[in-house]
Amino acid sequence: MIGQKTTHEWIRAIRGRNDDLISRLRSIYGNSEELIGERLCALLQTAMRFGETFGERDVSFVRAPGRLNTVGMHADHRGAFINPISLDKEILICFSRTEDDLVEVHNMNPAYGTRRFHLSETCPDAPIRTDAEWLEWTQERTDQRKAAGVNEDWITKLQAPPAYLHTRFPGRKLRGFDGVIGSSLPDMGGLSSSSAVVVATTEIMTHVNDIDLHDGQFVRYAGTAEWYVGTRGGFGDHAAIKCGRLGKITHMKTLPELTIDAYLPFPNGYQIIIFDSGIQANKTGGAGQKFNEKTATYEIGEIYLRNDLETRNPEAIRGIVAARRDLDIEKKFHLGDVVECLEQPEIYRLIQSLPEQVDRRGLLSQLPEEERFLQQQFATHDEPAGGYRIRMVIAYGIAESARGMKLKDVLNRNRVDLYGELMNVSHDGDRVNLDAPRFDPGKDLHLQPGDYNCSIPEIDEMVDIALEAGAEGAQISGAGLGGSMMVLVSTEGVQSIIEAMRNRYYEPQGIDERLTVASPVQGAGVL
Repeated sequence: MIGQKTTHEWIRAIRGRNDDLISRLRSIYGNSEELIGERLCALLQTAMRFGETFGERDVSFVRAPGRLNTVGMHADHRGAFINPISLDKEILICFSRTEDDLVEVHNMNPAYGTRRFHLSETCPDAPIRTDAEWLEWTQERTDQRKAAGVNEDWITKLQAPPAYLHTRFPGRKLRGFDGVIGSSLPDMGGLSSSSAVVVATTEIMTHVNDIDLHDGQFVRYAGTAEWYVGTRGGFGDHAAIKCGRLGKITHMKTLPELTIDAYLPFPNGYQIIIFDSGIQANKTGGAGQKFNEKTATYEIGEIYLRNDLETRNPEAIRGIVAARRDLDIEKKFHLGDVVECLEQPEIYRLIQSLPEQVDRRGLLSQLPEEERFLQQQFATHDEPAGGYRIRMVIAYGIAESARGMKLKDVLNRNRVDLYGELMNVSHDGDRVNLDAPRFDPGKDLHLQPGDYNCSIPEIDEMVDIALEAGAEGAQISGAGLGGSMMVLVSTEGVQSIIEAMRNRYYEPQGIDERLTVASPVQGAGVL
């Protein structure tokens, strides 16, 4: 860490390419002079804007990259292994601590403007001790913002971390900060720009308040804090943003606790290209409804699975719960446990025992002892037409957990063809329409698509274009419902993919071509 400098000292160090600064940037971004030059320019512009806005201060910088999860989609909050990289597109904030509880942040993008708030205005009045209580309180806040027509304002991403930290450190008076934020991440592009803001703000709040968190606490706090925004995700994006390593794929899971199993080499001679569909995925808007619906479907499905195991295979569930008795977690059983602890025939029996589709009335009738929990889940989204598609959503989640776990062996054997296959089957599970069975008992678990259904027709088309042009693999990025998609392709095939996408998607649709080559960099932190 370089530490704190005055605004003018930072400007001199950046313009003079200070040796310590350049060394630090190389440890984050590698040896690309083009990328280092780009980040120096961003640092300079942000420092100068801070000086113009707040005057000469002692300031620090925090950066939080976007992330790209390559295998293990929609399953980080189910205890599955994910395989992300942290990207060279990032959030950058120049900040200075204040002695009061005011937070004031100026956005370099004029479309977003300036946001100010007092921490006392955003923190819970009553003690919050459990995740269930936090879920209930944040849902009340979300409903209030929706009623006032302000739920989609980016201020919520700044408010989330201090509000949650207040619940973890209730006797502590938290300081605020002044900041200037800039970003090279596309908004609502499926690269976790929202979570990057939450991670960056968590970094700032812990820094200015001298709060020391280990990585497991940090990602759990940041991920849970983001519920304040109105989404109901896990900690995978935050872990990917925080724990990424230069040039590596991070093979990890975040539940029941953060476990980084390996940093895997990216395949030689291959690249991942990210193509923007031109259709935004707004998780605090309509896309958030479906995002929360799928999370709730997982939660409901896990109740059925646990009830079945307690009756038909009690030794398995007792073993899972007993192994976690001493962990500081509220939930002891996750979907990913099914893959890690059971054999395929038992997994298939479980999947086929699940109801195909159940509406809310049916759920309350079948699971009366879970009424309060179900009502908490229902409050996060509108009821889906026809009810919750439990069996095929759970089939997707279990199969995706198997794919996420399998990638470590695939990359260690340098089987890029299998890497692509895992991506392709995963996207089949997200497709709007699929001309193949969603679940086939004759196939291995990692080859089952299931039906998560969070793609859109345009991204399905982009995936098909990429595969027809010679890509090894292609799939949607992030939570889906718009945003970006990724393509795994040999270095020599990159240009063919770009031309195919230009000729068959961007130009016919009249959409500006936006793409980037994914370059794994170091995870988030204070410079």
